[in-house]
Amino acid sequence: MGENARKGLAGAARVLRLGALAALGLGVVVFLFAFLAHGLSWSTGLDWSRKLLLLVGALMLITGGCGLFVSGRDRPSDAVTPHEDDTFRMFWHEVGMPWGAAVTVASADFLVLGTVVDLLYFSLAA
Repeated sequence: MGENARKGLAGAARVLRLGALAALGLGVVVFLFAFLAHGLSWSTGLDWSRKLLLLVGALMLITGGCGLFVSGRDRPSDAVTPHEDDTFRMFWHEVGMPWGAAVTVASADFLVLGTVVDLLYFSLAA
């Protein structure tokens, strides 16, 4: 396996870990809020969690896809508009993949956890 492939897989694994941690944190916070706000109703807590996780995952997928779509466009080589943005270049250096790809990969965590909570919600409601 080449060095670039190894770096890409390591970056994807890192993004998946951080995305899973963010999705789990969001799901727990939303569940606790809805659970406490609606009279200790686990059904409402799961419902809110599944809806928000699926919504955020879908929005991340769209945002990451749009980022991948426009990431290679030509920019003028003027002093006012540099060809490469330092922030995006540093993100790629630190994470190992462009931000559009990272957001797209992390959206999978939100969508998978949202699906798991969705299955749990409907299996416990029956």
